[in-house]
Amino acid sequence: MAELNANTSPSPGEAEAVCRQLAGELFPWDITRALELALLKTFCVPSISALLARTGELTHRPRKRYDDTGLMVAELLRWGPRSAEGQAVIERMNRIHGAYAISNDDFLYVLSTFVAEPIRWLARYGWRPLSIYEQTCLFLFWRQVGKAMGFQALPASLEALLALNREVEARAFRPAASNGRVADATLAMLLADWPAPLRPALRRVLLALVSQEVCGSLGWSSSPGWLQRLALAGLSLRSRLARHGPRRPGATRFYSQRPTASYGEHFRLEQLGPPAMLPGLNRRRWSGRQRRIGLTGGIASGKSTAGRWLEQQAGLPVLDADLYARAALASGSPGEAAVLKRYGLEVQEATAGRETPQLDRAALGRIVFRDPVERAWLEQLVHPLVRERFEAELARLAEAPVVVLMIPLLFEAGLEVLCSEVWLVDCDADQQLSRLMNRNGLSEAEARARIDAQWPLERKRTLTDVVLANRGEVSALETALADALETGSVRAQPGSPA
Repeated sequence: MAELNANTSPSPGEAEAVCRQLAGELFPWDITRALELALLKTFCVPSISALLARTGELTHRPRKRYDDTGLMVAELLRWGPRSAEGQAVIERMNRIHGAYAISNDDFLYVLSTFVAEPIRWLARYGWRPLSIYEQTCLFLFWRQVGKAMGFQALPASLEALLALNREVEARAFRPAASNGRVADATLAMLLADWPAPLRPALRRVLLALVSQEVCGSLGWSSSPGWLQRLALAGLSLRSRLARHGPRRPGATRFYSQRPTASYGEHFRLEQLGPPAMLPGLNRRRWSGRQRRIGLTGGIASGKSTAGRWLEQQAGLPVLDADLYARAALASGSPGEAAVLKRYGLEVQEATAGRETPQLDRAALGRIVFRDPVERAWLEQLVHPLVRERFEAELARLAEAPVVVLMIPLLFEAGLEVLCSEVWLVDCDADQQLSRLMNRNGLSEAEARARIDAQWPLERKRTLTDVVLANRGEVSALETALADALETGSVRAQPGSPA
């Protein structure tokens, strides 16, 4: 195994090869246990555990949730994030996570545990610790995954990621009712395969592997010191035996290569995910004769400019999701009535002499952009209505050879299935922020809240067929649009991200 020195930095391919060997050949049992502990530690952060408790996936279906997570992580380690198999896993994880309001800080902490816990576990219990080179490869591997999933402000070094991990655990670990609910359900699932009389003793042994801080945050009692020492001695003995055990070079034992309780001997990626989401996750894109271009991007990235050009210069029908969303809350509509019933005076226009209350859209925006729960409620109200309108318009335009569907929340709403291809209007984060502040007269905090309410552009790039750079003159965007319309691709644009 190569070692890291001042002149050595592992390439992406080298990092993937090292992580494949660590998880599949050298330490398959230890890596699995370390990632189980990583999952448990994320429950100590109330913002994470509260979301997991709300979804019900860990409290009602802990085995499936556990197996789904283990299988997707194992497939990433087995194939690497740049492979077709790895990209399919990342796309699925992005689709699943996109249905929930998850903060970037929580994403970063979970990612950090995938690096920190294997390092700590093997230093404490493994037949040898990871070398600095291996630790760096582990960091680079998961950083690449985080980049592909659109995480922002990724730490630039292993040391910075481990520092972030320590800082979050010192600051954010604290007791909460949701912590205990999801942790208890997970622990009960892990013990369920053992005979009932043995479970209390096994529970105490498992808790001996968990620190006092973690136990406190989960509402558990710490195991006595003698049991912790006994557990350490037992795992150390197991590691010494494993070190000298038979190993076939090249043979791998990833979690995804073993039978699981949820799927038996074999599984398919299409089976993984919350049951209620599976129909949407597994829908394929439009494959009929009509060319359907899904035009998307972040707020203030330039979608409307691109849409106008496609409509006015290329002569294409453009279906605008924003117009349909406004119609869904139009005066006198059932959508408006539902919003007024939920928020009352908070969202009513102060208009004297009017018999029926009118919706104040700006007030509604202030509510939903500061509260993810309220935003999710509004999206669940509006998105089905927008989809119905798209389907009606597409039926009306069935004979048109090309149709453009301009949808800001294309991926977030799962509407890419209506399209045969997806184009992303792209720009830099600073440009997006300044454009939005100037266009809408928002403060920086208000503008950031609206940007954060959508998937980041980094995540959308990984799911897109054509990236249209809008970082300079409008003429460059128009040229890129013409190229994409003619060939389905664009020339490399100056300043485009690698």
